[in-house]
Amino acid sequence: MATPVLVNGATGVAETAIFVRGESCDVQAYHLYNGSNALAFVQFFDTAAPTVGTTVPKWSIGIPTLVHAFMSFPVAGLYFQGGLWVAATTTVGGSSAPSAALTVNLAMS
Repeated sequence: MATPVLVNGATGVAETAIFVRGESCDVQAYHLYNGSNALAFVQFFDTAAPTVGTTVPKWSIGIPTLVHAFMSFPVAGLYFQGGLWVAATTTVGGSSAPSAALTVNLAMS
C-alpha cells in the first residue's frame, strides 16, 4: 500500500534539495503543481545529500505555468535505492529557483 507524502508542505519545493526518504523506496504516483510564472522542473535525486545544479538528477519533470501534472505507475513504481530528495528549478538540471515554490505530492512504498 502506498503512503502519501506532501513534500515540504509548509512552503513547497524550490531550489534547495528536500529530503523525502533515506531508504530505498518506490514512487508509485505523483501530483505536482507549478504556480510560478514560467516553466519549472521537479528534480528527483537517488543519492544522499545532492547538490542541486551539480548532482545529476535521476529524473526531472518539466511542468508548464499554472499546470497540474500527475501520473501513476500501477505495476512498478520508480525505484530509488540511495534515498530520495527533490528540488524545483527553472531548468532540467539547474539550480535557479522558480518564481514560486512548487507543490509536490508523492505516493510511495
